[in-house]
Amino acid sequence: MVSFSFPLQWYRGLHARIHSGSSFPLSWLIAPAPADLGFALRTTVAAFIALSLALWMEMDSPQWAAMTTWIVAQNSRGQSVSKAKWRLIGTCIGAVAGIAFLAAFPLEPWLVFPFLAIWAGGCCAIATFLRNFRSYALVLVSFTTTIIVLSAANQPDNVFMIALSRTTYITLGIVCESLLAALFAPRLEHVAQQEMRERLLGALQGACSGVQGLLRNQPDGLLRSRALLGSIPSLADQTEFSEIEMGPHNHAGDHARASLNAVSAFLARGMTLHIHMQAASPVPPDFQHAIDDICTLLTVLPAELQQDATITAATRARAQIRLYRTRSQQRGIDRLVRFQLLQQQDAPTTQQQRRDLLEGRILESALAKLLMELDLVLEHFIATQIPSKSDHFRFDRHPAKDVLLATNNGIRSAAAICAGGLLWEVTAWPDGSTLAMFVAVTSTRFSSFEDPVHAASGFFRGAVWAAVISFILCFVVLPQQSGIETLLASLFFPMLVGGLALRAPGSIAGTAAAYNNFLPFMVGPANHNRMDELTWFNTTPAVVLGIGLGIWVFRLVLPFDAAAERWRLRRKMVRDLRLMAKGRLTFTSAQWIARSGDRLAQIIRHAGTHPNALVEAYLTGAMSAMATGLLILRLHNVLSHKLLSADQGQQIAHVLETISHIKGYTQAPALASAHAMQALLPAAMVERNLSQQIDLVRAIGALEVLRHEFTAHAAFMDITQRFHLVDAPERLAA
Repeated sequence: MVSFSFPLQWYRGLHARIHSGSSFPLSWLIAPAPADLGFALRTTVAAFIALSLALWMEMDSPQWAAMTTWIVAQNSRGQSVSKAKWRLIGTCIGAVAGIAFLAAFPLEPWLVFPFLAIWAGGCCAIATFLRNFRSYALVLVSFTTTIIVLSAANQPDNVFMIALSRTTYITLGIVCESLLAALFAPRLEHVAQQEMRERLLGALQGACSGVQGLLRNQPDGLLRSRALLGSIPSLADQTEFSEIEMGPHNHAGDHARASLNAVSAFLARGMTLHIHMQAASPVPPDFQHAIDDICTLLTVLPAELQQDATITAATRARAQIRLYRTRSQQRGIDRLVRFQLLQQQDAPTTQQQRRDLLEGRILESALAKLLMELDLVLEHFIATQIPSKSDHFRFDRHPAKDVLLATNNGIRSAAAICAGGLLWEVTAWPDGSTLAMFVAVTSTRFSSFEDPVHAASGFFRGAVWAAVISFILCFVVLPQQSGIETLLASLFFPMLVGGLALRAPGSIAGTAAAYNNFLPFMVGPANHNRMDELTWFNTTPAVVLGIGLGIWVFRLVLPFDAAAERWRLRRKMVRDLRLMAKGRLTFTSAQWIARSGDRLAQIIRHAGTHPNALVEAYLTGAMSAMATGLLILRLHNVLSHKLLSADQGQQIAHVLETISHIKGYTQAPALASAHAMQALLPAAMVERNLSQQIDLVRAIGALEVLRHEFTAHAAFMDITQRFHLVDAPERLAA
């Protein structure tokens, strides 16, 4: 007798054998993961329920209910809830705007399209300033307005009913997807907390590996740190969705973002300490022993946190970190005491000893700051594991607003809508409104992307696949059938495959999203008729051509150029450093690290999967700019204490002024930093006032790193010309 568990065991074995080889191309279809299969089945059923209800309610465009179900279905429940909420908000606002537009410009196409283009362009421009699905809401406002205006262009008296109908079936699709997702998402809060924990542990593991490489002076330490810094903004954005799943009155998401920001600061402190250690080489034996202990801690810490499901390991690690930090501070105090004793002797033979002690204090200060950031990472990590209702902690990253990128996005969208409207008017194609509609959908949906052509390419492929499958369904399968039951049976397998592809890794997910969205539209389910040949040949090509025209406009109007974008980012980095040196741009350390991390992430996104030597140099220069900005903030902080003498303050002010006037390739900041060090070092060696000496040591440590950074990265700081790699064999430039 065959056991009931045999099929399940067989499937698990097949799944393991297929997924053990990562090169198997159709593993997502032949042996999908149970979670992926559950997602595809759940969303297919939700789409069928939405479509059946829309047909039962005699809606004019029931396919939009099924389309909406696939649109809001995301990889996590938090993403689905967020997208559904903002889609509903954007749809409602867009519906009101669509009614207002058609009421203001009835039967006036040459007024409607320009103003519609301005409206959509403005929405897309503002969407660039927002993150996650808040940006998507403004995109929804723009193309919902366009869809309603174009749908009601030939029947303006029915614009209110058209807007109400669209809002109704969008709401219906959202409700069906949300209800089924809620039924099949047990222990959602626990799963979200585990995902947040894994995300933070992954970032901490990468940070420990990167900093350990820097402390060991390993060549790949900087590379590992750079890769992690570029991924921090994306990890912080994902935290919002876990936060939604964990429910209201929970600040675990704020603590998670603070922990990720502390990870960035930990990496930045590691880079600074690495430079100090190179300048002081060989480092004192007791300091080297402390570095060895810390490297051992960084090696075992991620594994201990991973194995311990409670906060015991994190609490124990914090105690050990605080012990190491206390010892570092104590060694710094011991060096200070010995330094002051040698000051009393004031003999020429003690000059080198005092200098070594001063250098050791700089090292210990940098090490203490490194450990402080690591302790902060674990403090916020613990807070995510034991959320409290009495916790009122808030943390927001406030990303920088890129006005030029927003303007370009708005112009692209406006140009695409004008092009679609012009084509409709000139050709008088009966389905030209459908073409113009999907030009608007494509241009607004991808306008906020930095590289819209690359982002929309999968969208176009998905539309083509949907057209192919809909052709088979409309011309071969559905004519032999009747009734909603046979319609749903015919759509089941194509939709299930699309759902599995949506969870597949790589670029296929973008293609699958468009395929799932457009398949119901191209099949055109209705109560009293079916999609006939003439309708299919008019409607489906209009959809595909509209998407293609939207992408084509992206290639013609302000096309994206990765090299030009990197150059623009480099100019912004250096310009920010100049303004910070002048004191006209102020940040906290956390804000500057977050802004620098966003720019690193942009450069990495522009580089694609195979960055060349020039991109690697750009990333190194961007990390240098991040470290330089932190040191400029430190020098301003030293000056704000007003403890140094006028001459000493003037030396630091001169360095900042030199940085604020960077023009072309120059070593002036490096020379000014070296000159200031030479002036402040003797003063620190004889200064007896403890507070003044501490500020002098902080300033000397900052100047030491500034001298190194402006010497090593003078070419990157030259924004008068493109960045060239003289030693690269390809003679690359950007």
